[in-house]
This record gives sequence, structure tokens and C-alpha cells, in this order.
Amino acid sequence: MHDFFEHVEDDHACLFESGGNGRYSYIAYDPFLLVWSQKGVVQISEIKDFFNFKKTSAGGIMDVRANKALREIFEEFRFKGDAPVPFSGGAAGFIGYDYGCGFNGVEQQVYDDLGVSDFRFNFYDKVIAFDHQENVYYFIAHAETDIGAKRKIEEIKTDLKKPLRLRRAGRFGEVKSNVSEADYIQKVNQIKELLKKGESYQVNYSQRFRADCTVDGWTVYKKLAGVNPSPFSCYLKYPDYSIVSASPELLLRKRGTVLETWPIKGTVRRGKNKYEDLKLAEELLKSKKDDAELSMIVDLERNDLGRVCEMGSVKVDSHREIQNLSHVIHTFSRVSGVLDKKKNIFDALEAVFPSGSITGCPKKRTMEIIDKFEDFKRGIYTGSAGFIGFNGESDFNILIRSLLLKDGEAYFHAGGGIVMDSDAKKEYDESLMKARAITETLKN
Repeated sequence: MHDFFEHVEDDHACLFESGGNGRYSYIAYDPFLLVWSQKGVVQISEIKDFFNFKKTSAGGIMDVRANKALREIFEEFRFKGDAPVPFSGGAAGFIGYDYGCGFNGVEQQVYDDLGVSDFRFNFYDKVIAFDHQENVYYFIAHAETDIGAKRKIEEIKTDLKKPLRLRRAGRFGEVKSNVSEADYIQKVNQIKELLKKGESYQVNYSQRFRADCTVDGWTVYKKLAGVNPSPFSCYLKYPDYSIVSASPELLLRKRGTVLETWPIKGTVRRGKNKYEDLKLAEELLKSKKDDAELSMIVDLERNDLGRVCEMGSVKVDSHREIQNLSHVIHTFSRVSGVLDKKKNIFDALEAVFPSGSITGCPKKRTMEIIDKFEDFKRGIYTGSAGFIGFNGESDFNILIRSLLLKDGEAYFHAGGGIVMDSDAKKEYDESLMKARAITETLKN
């Protein structure tokens, strides 16, 4: 997929890649429609004609929430036919964490110094998909006629013969955090005081790192994917910034009428060998603190899914599975439910976003505490990247282990869930451990 992507990369190209045991990877490029939100105002740009899109309807969409805008656009493009893979065309992009504050009634006061879109989705009619299980590539196109679709397939084949871009060598500068170790520890202890007062059960607090970066975004992605192959990785390129993600966590998946979310809680370092890995994983599974944290988030996710699923259908499919990544070992659970017939994927996104695993519980009050203690808007961090197919199928990750590349700089966060018995120094060390896969990539 990497070789294909290098030929078709443009200012709106994206790659969703399944590292590990994932089944499908996708490339989408050359979109026909762009939809994004800046400071609460939804904007639409039609790049090329597709299915006679009713551009005049955009006037009624402009000043409303993104969720409503996307719903209205999808009504025009809904596709009910069969497709060989879950994403055969549709919208792909990201939702920033801060946009989720509106879903939960949180009025932010924190500073926005980067000015990244609240959300951004491009609509694609051409997709290259790879089925890792069957070892098969698919070239897929949507058009009003079979002749039109075949023409677009030929365009894909031609585009894959384009000469490769010349990529200049760049450099990474020194990686710096927005808080010192002492400040981080102090804030963790202040958060613990709020927990003791009963204002929250758990708060996910993070620090932000930055470094000068003149390295091409695609080069950064390949390095990160090589160091830290992850099941929900992606690279999203835009004219003014890029998003690089090696995410291990699934926010939401829709297949047919079934919704799934896979929350992660509990982290230890990787061992030096398989024996040490097994020993560390066993210690993690014995941790009452980590068990309590994940169980709490599972309950929150069950409640979130319950808002949009058929009564009695939400269940925990597995609890505290082990997930080995390049630098850390996690425990995670799988929660699923059957989507209510009166609801759709947009209702589901609004119900679960942002994930309780990266806010804490209860969600609204905890997000207000995060706003108080973190210095900047999170932007892409703990937001979500993914796709919504024309057929309604969908995958969205959680943007952790992720970088924003903008204006010659790289930004990323790392943090952890703070509970009453958290050790502030250990929480600080854990945040550095989570960031290590990224920092080592930046250094090399």
C-alpha cells in the first residue's frame, strides 16, 4: 500500500492502514467534495461534479453543527448496493477532541494556538483497498453509470504510474513539553484533590510535546509505522497540515447494524524478551487499579452505546484482553450493541465521542477539569480519524500516538488516567513511556 500511496498522494490523500491483525487497508485520493468546520462554521467546497450534487443546498448547511451538515450531504450520496470491502467510497477525515465538547455541553476556556479545523472530511469516489486476509487488492470507483465507473478505474491505473515526488531531507529539532516534570506532578496532585471531593472518578490528563520539523509528513508516517505498527494507523494529508497516527484504539466500528468500541486502560512497558513480556502482562492483569479503571470505562461505554442501540443489545464481548505494541502492553475490552432502527452512524458518533477512555468519568465534568488543567486545546489529540462509507459502514480510531505536522513543527500529546490512588511521579513516567515510540521516531 505504501508504494501505491506514493504515486497517488495529493493535497487531500489519506491512508488507513491495519497493522497487526487488522483485515483491510485503504487509500483514498482526488476527492470531489470537501467539508470542514472552522470555529463552528461549516464550509463546503465542491472540487468536481459527482452525482449532480445540489450545491444550492449548501446555503442551508453553512452555520449548523457538522453532524447535521454531514447527515444532509449523505442523504444525497447514500449507496445501498453491495461492496467488496467496508470502505468503497464515502467520507474520510477526522473530528477534533474540542468539537466533542459541544456534544457534551462543555464550554471551553482553554487557549487555541494552532487553529486546526474542528473537523474535516473529504468525500471520495475512488478507493484502493487491500484485503490482508485474502491478499487481494481492489480498485473501486463510484459514478452515475457503469461507463463512468470504468473510466475512473482506468484513471486509478494511470495515476499509479505517476512519477514519484522528490522528497527533500529534513530534520527534527529538540522535543520539548509544555509542562515541566514538577508542574505535571503538581497538577496531578491537584486533580487528585478534586477526585477526593467526588467531582470525578478518573481524569485523563496529558502534556503536549513539540519539535521543529521540516521532514515530509509521509516520511514521518513511514518511520512511525515501522517503529510502532498499530491496528488503526492513518495518514491524512491536507494543504496546510498533516496528521500522522499509529493509534492502537478503536473508538467506533459499524458493520451492518452492529456497533463496536474497544476501550483501552492499563499500561506497562514492553519486556526485553517474550518471557519478560508474559511476566509484565501477568502483573498488569493482577493490578486492581488497572482493572477498576478499565471496568469503569467499560461501564461508561456501555451507557454511551445504550443511547443509540436497541434495548438489551449492548454487551461486553471480552474484558481485559492483552495488546502488545512496540513499546507498551495494554489491556482492552470489546463492547458491542445493535444500532436502533431509528438511529444512524451520526447518532452513534455523537453518543460515544469523545471516548470515555481518554476523558474519564463522568464525561462532562471530567472534560471541564481537563479544560482547567491543560494549557491548550487538544486539537486532533484524543479526537478521532476514520471513514463513513456510502453504504453506512464505518471505522473510527482514537487519535493517540499521533502527530500534527503544521508550519514546520510537530505536535503530539501523551498522558494517562488519574485516579485517587495514582502516584504522580509514576503517572509522569507513564506519559513519557507512551510518548517514547514517537520521540524515538523523531530522533532517528
